[in-house]
Amino acid sequence: MLLAAQALVSGALAVAAIQACLPEQERTSYGPAESLGPRKFPDPQGGTTANDAGGTAPSSLCDGGGPIDGGACDTSWQRDIFGPMLSTTGTMKCASGITCHGAGGNSPTIDNADAAKAWAQLANYTSATLNGKHYLDVCSKGDPNTSAMHCNLRGACGTQMPETPTGAPATADQLATIDKWLACGAPNN
Repeated sequence: MLLAAQALVSGALAVAAIQACLPEQERTSYGPAESLGPRKFPDPQGGTTANDAGGTAPSSLCDGGGPIDGGACDTSWQRDIFGPMLSTTGTMKCASGITCHGAGGNSPTIDNADAAKAWAQLANYTSATLNGKHYLDVCSKGDPNTSAMHCNLRGACGTQMPETPTGAPATADQLATIDKWLACGAPNN
């Protein structure tokens, strides 16, 4: 038994020595574990969200191609839209409690603490009231009108959001910021 164990160790050392002598391009490398990407889990809303800090859109969007890469965008979902406008501390307060779109509230649920999850929830959401469009069109860029969010915040489809007195309607500057971001393909940035 001891001889068999010694033979295995000797064999492993021999393989390691041979590998060390091979040129770099002939060595097998599987890369770092992070390169495997984020894992996706079912979302109670019927979509898919990621468990990583960046959060990703469901791969089923855009005919299975996932969201487009709209390139660089000066406007950020987390910095310019979610935090200052939609979260419970924002001016519009869309993600507030059960009277709005917080947990247990109206559809779609908007996570009030996790910008990446909130983005995925909105990217997955469609409604007949909103002309059957996805709330966020993550499959194209250039025209903010392709996202239902554009018309919903203006009252052009469905009830104008946010409803008062919970949150304040979007200002002209906020609408311009949102439209600029939607024109980038509504990235989760």
